[in-house]
Amino acid sequence: MKKIAIEEHVENETFRLFDREATDENTFPATADEKRAQYLKDLFDMPVDEHRLPTMERFNIDIQIVSPNTHAVQYLHDAGRAVEMAAQVNDMMEDFVNQSPTHFRAMALLPMQKPEAAEKELRRCVEEKHFVGAFVQGQTGVGEYPYYDDPAYDVLWETMEALDVPLYIHPRNPEADQVRAFKGCSALLGNTWNWSFVIGTILLRMVFNGVFERHPNLKIILGHMGETIPYCLKRLDEGYECRRLWEQGIITRPPSEYLKKNLYIATSGGYRPETMACAIEALGIDKILFGTDYPHFPTETAIRQLEACRFNKAELEAICYKNAERLFKL
Repeated sequence: MKKIAIEEHVENETFRLFDREATDENTFPATADEKRAQYLKDLFDMPVDEHRLPTMERFNIDIQIVSPNTHAVQYLHDAGRAVEMAAQVNDMMEDFVNQSPTHFRAMALLPMQKPEAAEKELRRCVEEKHFVGAFVQGQTGVGEYPYYDDPAYDVLWETMEALDVPLYIHPRNPEADQVRAFKGCSALLGNTWNWSFVIGTILLRMVFNGVFERHPNLKIILGHMGETIPYCLKRLDEGYECRRLWEQGIITRPPSEYLKKNLYIATSGGYRPETMACAIEALGIDKILFGTDYPHFPTETAIRQLEACRFNKAELEAICYKNAERLFKL
């Protein structure tokens, strides 16, 4: 069965230089050893026709919706440099797509330091380069820029609604003060727990501070089976009810209703069949998107996980490609 994979990454030496420039002042514990880091670098640097395209053909992946594997733009303190760097990254992503336009589509990296500039870059990428969505590496800055529930970003959300493209919020390391929560247990950093903690909080701030009330057609994607969000809906609604939040007028419905309408999740990374079952029960099968997290997660394992869920043909078609076709208008 054909597949559209939506969390598939691109990296090159320029992106690595950007990361070193942006993270020079921010030292976080490594989440992978040197051997794995070299393995991933080798795969990223390999010509697409030597590994990426053969892997796609082997597993019937018709299209990869690719995103840049660089955290630099979101880490930058200098807003002007962030705008400049985002444009450079997106131009290079266009060059990557042009290597095989039938196999690749791209999401635009946004410089959220300047909401108006992010809106302009989104338009440039969607209208001129035919990108199919937007992408951010978690929260922007290290404490000096607002979270995405701030009204300053409404100009971006309005355009995203008008263009009808989704925003993918991808994990990154936490802000410096958040590292204190993991002091003495660095094993919880990265993909173990802190990425879900950080990214889930970003989305929930958007829910509880009324972003989806103001922008009911805004679409957000989280990877890794939703960064734990689908499994907390009742608890979130309990918080809404016991605080009588509807009386404040910021949100007028239980949080779960916004999440069921506005959130999509990708299967990227490891999960178990019961995790998938819970996600479908929480959000509906039309909100589940196939992704492999290439090359961070083995494509073969991603396929085996999907097979272990024992879907019927219609369910499998929805997750493998039909939901993505509808969301990205492919």
